[in-house]
Formats: sequence, C-alpha cells, structure tokens
Amino acid sequence: MIFLRKDRVLAALQCSLALCAALTAVVSHAQTQTYPDRAVRIIVPFAAGATLDLMTRAVGQALSIEIKQPVIIENKAGASGIIGAEATVKADPDGYTFMMAPFSVLAVNPSLHPNLPYDPLKDFVPVSHVANAPHILIASAVLPIKTLAQLKAYITDNPGKVSYASAGAGSSAHLATEVMNYQYGITMTHVPYKGTAPAYNDLIPGRVAVMIDGAAATLPRIQSGLVIPLGVTSAKRIAILPDVPTLAEAGIKGYEVNPWYGLVAPKGTPADRIAFMNTAIKNSLNSNELKKKFSEMGLDAVGDDPQTFGTFMKSEVAKWKQVVQDAHVKAD
Repeated sequence: MIFLRKDRVLAALQCSLALCAALTAVVSHAQTQTYPDRAVRIIVPFAAGATLDLMTRAVGQALSIEIKQPVIIENKAGASGIIGAEATVKADPDGYTFMMAPFSVLAVNPSLHPNLPYDPLKDFVPVSHVANAPHILIASAVLPIKTLAQLKAYITDNPGKVSYASAGAGSSAHLATEVMNYQYGITMTHVPYKGTAPAYNDLIPGRVAVMIDGAAATLPRIQSGLVIPLGVTSAKRIAILPDVPTLAEAGIKGYEVNPWYGLVAPKGTPADRIAFMNTAIKNSLNSNELKKKFSEMGLDAVGDDPQTFGTFMKSEVAKWKQVVQDAHVKAD
C-alpha cells in the first residue's frame, strides 16, 4: 500500500488549481482578443431614411473601422419599434447583435403598451447613450403657416380638419407632438405612417399640416424650401439652424423634449463584449469624420459607460411614465 504525505497531496492540488486558472485566463484572453471575428449587426427598429437610421449608418461606418469588421444595419420597422426590439431580445446574446433605439422604444413604450413583449430594463444590457437629437417642428410650405402662432390660428380657423404626421404611433415625433398639443392647448389629428419617408409624401403637398422630425431628415427639405421650420424641441437652439427659435421661445412656455438614441444588447451578452463595444463606440464618436457628420445632422454625441446609461434609462422610464399620464398620450 502506498501512502501519500498530506503536504504533498495539498501541494499537488494547489499546483493543479493554479494550472487550471492559468489555462482559463489564457482562453479568456484569446477569446477577448479574437472578438469580433465576423460582422456585427445593429437592428434599427424604424424604417430607413429617418434620423435614427441615418445616424446609425454613420455610426456603423465609423464603428466598422474601429472594430475591423463589417457592421450591418438591419431595419426592422413596425408596431412603434416593438418588432425590432423583440427581434433583439430573441437574438443570440453572443455580442454580435445590438439595437440602436430611440427613447420612445427604451423609455416610453412601457407606458403606452400594457402588454409589451419586452422589458427595457430587464431584457436589454445597456452599452452606451450614443446621442441626443433635437427635433424640429416643420410645416408644409404650401400652407399659410410660417410660425407657431400661425399654426394655432390655422387650427382655430379649421376646427377638426388639421392633422399632423409621425413615423408611427409611439414614435419620438408622436410623443413630442402630443406633449406640444397638451402644453399649447391645441388639437390636431394624428396620422401615423410606417416611417418618415411616406409621411413626407403627404406633408410636402399639404395633405397633413405639420410634423416633428430630427434635424438630419428635415434639414435638406428646409433648405430646398419644401417645409418651413417653426421651432426646435430642445431647450436651446441648434447650431445648424440658429435662426429657428425653440418651441419654448415661440410660445410654449416650459416645453422641452430632447429625443435621445442609445445602443443596447440582448440580456446575457458577455460583459467583456459589452465593454469592448462600449469602448469602440466611444472611440468612434471621437473620430473627426463622425464628429463632422453629427454636426451636420444636428446631433449631440454622448458616449458614456454602460452603468451610467443604465441609470439614465431607468430615470427616463420613470420620467416618461409621468409625461404620458399628464399629457394623456395614447398609442392610437
């Protein structure tokens, strides 16, 4: 019978444990170093052509250079962004699928849709608050509406006949307009579209009177004279349209809606891959080319850490629950 000394057994066990730890560290390091080794997908829960889509494509180009892999932008529009959000929730949480979403999807939908198939605070992992996007209230140039006061007079002269467009029920434009209606004491009929492109087809000839949309999408149409800017939704004027007043300046005391966009991943995505993408996003936002594009779009880059963004999302869910209740916003 062979007897092993207790100290030798303990030493051998400690050596084995140290070897396992070392091998685990090597494997983990190798996995981190090889990620990503293929294309990354970013789901956009609204149609192509809107400010969110234009911004995401600009970010995707810069991010592709940063991570040295293709970044595929996939539009999954419909149901107030719910279709795209649900697709993200159901995606493999392997660090290759993300969603770039507006505040309406991540902070407002829980207050508008009682049977929402996702919980923004439980089913997503925050990656980064990417940008703030002041929106602009615009009117069809063929209508006698050049100012906010003239819009109010036009509604008074045409009771029950004035409508506004949006990219869909529950979209940023829908929410911002309903808050404006409530605070300004006006009533307009909501006409939701599947994206902003078809909305412009009716706005420009005056079939609907006004719409709120992001600066990136409105600017070329303002410059071409197809629409007239009436006011900016943010608390301050924006650099690319310095002569356009804020809606608060134009007559809606205390009005401020500052839409934002953020990147999230499906619940269960590895923490090291979230950290990697967070760094990549922040580096991309600091690139001169993307800074220039954001400036042209009227966007304010943010780029914070996942924890800060998660805290911000939680506060926004609570804030918009109160706003929806106060302004009596409905999903239609």
